[in-house]
Amino acid sequence: MPELPDVEVFRQYMNKKALHRTIKQVQILEDTILEGTTAKQLKSRLEGRAFDSTFRHGKHLFAKVTENGWLVFHFGMTGRFDYFRGNKTPEHTRAVFSFTNGYSLAFLLQRKLGKLALVDGKAEYRKKHGLGPDAMDKKFSLADFREALKDTNSTIKSALMNQELMAGIGNIYSDEILFQARLHPKTNTKELGVRQIDKLYQTTREVLQAAIDSGADPEKMPDNFLIPQRKKSCPVCGGDIKKITVSGRSAYFCPNCQKKPSS
Repeated sequence: MPELPDVEVFRQYMNKKALHRTIKQVQILEDTILEGTTAKQLKSRLEGRAFDSTFRHGKHLFAKVTENGWLVFHFGMTGRFDYFRGNKTPEHTRAVFSFTNGYSLAFLLQRKLGKLALVDGKAEYRKKHGLGPDAMDKKFSLADFREALKDTNSTIKSALMNQELMAGIGNIYSDEILFQARLHPKTNTKELGVRQIDKLYQTTREVLQAAIDSGADPEKMPDNFLIPQRKKSCPVCGGDIKKITVSGRSAYFCPNCQKKPSS
């Protein structure tokens, strides 16, 4: 599932390919992906205008429409973009934004779990969807991170994935963050000391930034990352990577490097 680093890569791709280009036509090929809007409304508000800028919050991408609000992309489990030329749309395309330069931006969803929404303001959308601060926002300080975890009583993996506490981290990157912080995914938040919380905050930002720098491509991630080795051996100690279930979600970890909390 696309998480914060993936969506940041999509944002950069959109900036490079599709900004400041006049939208000639909007085609919605799958109405079920629309949230709070219709294909007719999208055509009316987007055609003849352009995407002026982008903004990412957690797993959501906001594209500013010239003088007409924001188009919000949520990529579901399998979403991505493809900027292409010609009439043959890529497989799994659910929406197409065609530009006057002859190119188009396709919104692809292999599984129809992504969403498109048209909103007047970003803050209102985030509030409606209960999204906490972006995990990489410069304004999301160590003090804010401590405060977010203070009143939780759950596994640390679940806390990291709680979009109301902080937005952007999902199953894959929570595993990586915990591996780099040497914390077992079943560790309860109440068991964490101040130093562990502070280290976790720093590790979270370092892992997410490293993933962004690698283009969210596992093959380009640092050698000590768990993600490319999830079903192989530990990149640090060489031990076997184990898979367990934590709060109904799968978790990969190294039993040698991430010791199970004492009962």
